[in-house]
Amino acid sequence: MRTLMFRCGECARYTLGKECPKCGSATQSPLPPRYSPEDRYGKYRRMLAQK
Repeated sequence: MRTLMFRCGECARYTLGKECPKCGSATQSPLPPRYSPEDRYGKYRRMLAQK
């Protein structure tokens, strides 16, 4: 199930749209991705998050 709420990375405002109504930047999901022990690409995702 996907969330209907999104969070703006610039002004930290919550909205239902893909674009922030206050600053106009793109929004993203406020929830972290699901964890799976069988995640093939988890190693690479963690490497990118450390940069």
